[in-house]
Amino acid sequence: MTETRRVQIPIECGPLDLSSPHFAGIGGAGMSALARLLAEQGEQVSGSDIRTTLGMEQLRAVGCRIHLGHRAENLKEPSVVVWSSSIEGDNPELVAARRAGIPTAHRSQVLSQLMNGAAQSVVVGGTHGKSTTTAMLAVALDRRDPSWAGGGAVLGGRNARHGSRSLFIAEGDESDRSITAYRPQVAVVLNVDDDHPETFVDVSEIVEVFRDFVRGSRGLVVSADDPGAQALTALVRDQEGLRVVTFGESEGADVRITSIEAEGTCTWVTLRDLDGVMVTVALRVPGHHNALNAAAAFTAGRVLGVESGELAAGLGRFAGIERRMSLVGTADGVTVRDSFAHHPTAIAADLKAARSLTAGSVVAVFEPCGWTRTAALGPAMGRALAGADKAVLLPVTSTLSSPISEVTTDEIAAAVIEHGGRVHQAAGHAEAAGLLAGLVRPGDLVLTMGTGDVNLLGAQLLADRAATAVS
Repeated sequence: MTETRRVQIPIECGPLDLSSPHFAGIGGAGMSALARLLAEQGEQVSGSDIRTTLGMEQLRAVGCRIHLGHRAENLKEPSVVVWSSSIEGDNPELVAARRAGIPTAHRSQVLSQLMNGAAQSVVVGGTHGKSTTTAMLAVALDRRDPSWAGGGAVLGGRNARHGSRSLFIAEGDESDRSITAYRPQVAVVLNVDDDHPETFVDVSEIVEVFRDFVRGSRGLVVSADDPGAQALTALVRDQEGLRVVTFGESEGADVRITSIEAEGTCTWVTLRDLDGVMVTVALRVPGHHNALNAAAAFTAGRVLGVESGELAAGLGRFAGIERRMSLVGTADGVTVRDSFAHHPTAIAADLKAARSLTAGSVVAVFEPCGWTRTAALGPAMGRALAGADKAVLLPVTSTLSSPISEVTTDEIAAAVIEHGGRVHQAAGHAEAAGLLAGLVRPGDLVLTMGTGDVNLLGAQLLADRAATAVS
């Protein structure tokens, strides 16, 4: 999730006709998940976006009709036009729909309606890790044929699946407050961190949003370690009809991590279950943060009534999701991984994980996204990036216009240096590619980080090194 803005999500006035939805911005993470789920359900899905992505090609493969560019003529009598918080109010498709009397709906309203039709439902929220944890739980419970919709695609391509109506698993987004639209049986809150300064004044305001999210749930699975999550737990623990179950490394956690052992990309997490029995989960993904994500998914499954052995085995099948420390490749001794990390906490976590995967240097290539985010969190981003041996900074990007669009990476670079790191600022992708080529050596690990097109640099580096090695 990059920079967002405050939007007014209309109050639902009745069930939506989802037989032929049109998605304005169908390539977005949350939008593409819903489009895929509805297409697999047999609905006639159409949509548009400003550029073609691999995800959009996959949507075409499941029957979605997709247009390049937003135009009024893209609407072919849809039953509803779906929009997300990244879509401007003057989008020509939204304007045309309203003029024609075609219903419009925020994507959260669509997800809420789909979820309400399930016998059991889980929504995973939190500032960090929600896409991974959603996918972890979906994979772990795959034999129960769940329907699910997440913000990241599991390795192999899908970010949603239409399954049975017995269980629905979804990711909730707090950045635009839309997470409060959901009333799952089980709410999961991984952490509550200072994020989205363009939307929230401080962490306490974000805590209140999660409090509203939890209000309609019967069960809350929440971190026992994270300070923001602890503040949330204190607010809701006495809520009538709500079962609160904590997870984490803290002594008092209901499901407690007693040990984490790592070797390469594998992580063994030992948990003390709700009944006191010790359970070991063998993960195929690295990082302390992923051990916490797995503990959250395990705990959510236990609250749903799933046996611990089934959950442990299912979590062992999870191989990761795209753009979350995913392996891009290796060429001429240099390995490249790609990460969606853009918040200081996530940057630090992924760099720590990267450090455990190489004996060489860790080279980070970071593309900050969001003017307000970078202005507010730039120094913290730099402090986190100092965890790399070398860092390359791309200019700030954003999908939204802003009165402070002159924000640069200077404060990030200064913070990297202040905390003992080495940093290079690039004017664009071409300069960054040249810098990167001169910085890496055999044995190094390059980690591209950010929500934009920074991943293209990793692929380019590998192609160039492979070509040089052959010649």
